Amino acid sequence: MKTLKHPSYTYRKCGVYYFSKAVPQDLAEFYARPRIVKSLRTKSLSHAKTASRSLSSRLEDYWLGLRLQRADVPAANLLVVPREQLESTLPTIEDALELYLSVKGQSKGKLFFSHAKRNVSYVVACLGSRPLDCYSSADAAASRQWLSNKRLGNTSVVRVFSVVKAIVNFCIKELGLNCKNAFLGIYLPSEKNKKRHPIKDIKL
Repeated sequence: MKTLKHPSYTYRKCGVYYFSKAVPQDLAEFYARPRIVKSLRTKSLSHAKTASRSLSSRLEDYWLGLRLQRADVPAANLLVVPREQLESTLPTIEDALELYLSVKGQSKGKLFFSHAKRNVSYVVACLGSRPLDCYSSADAAASRQWLSNKRLGNTSVVRVFSVVKAIVNFCIKELGLNCKNAFLGIYLPSEKNKKRHPIKDIKL
């Protein structure tokens, strides 16, 4: 008799599928329990497979954000602020984030805030918090490659860029800034072109 194989990170209880995934040891301090368990509220194998894949992907993105926020910048004491950054009077990308959240965040849920903050934190971790006119298209391309090197799936990279572009665009239009959005027009490959790797393989 053939045994039905459950989707990854799932088990069944009373016919209902549950998502179950262990919290990585290096992030255990952020959780009250060592394992995340959540009812998928479905008895359908196909629905459970889709829901499990989505939950796992969102968790991996979130865990990557937590790791990046805690990562030390190598030789930070040797960094020199470029002259153009010192002379620029435009808001930084973190200022843009604050404006975006304060205006568009009204009546929004916690996920709206956490996603926006996490995606901007990727840019800051890779390129630093600069005035908006101090990023170039080459910088944006470098951040795309940096995310890819961290083994973030292409779908997730597209999602990061979508949020960052929206934040920068909003700030430029809201404040009437005379600068371009460096994150627009950057080539983003399809998920078909790259296999997704689990976050546990990332080494910061």
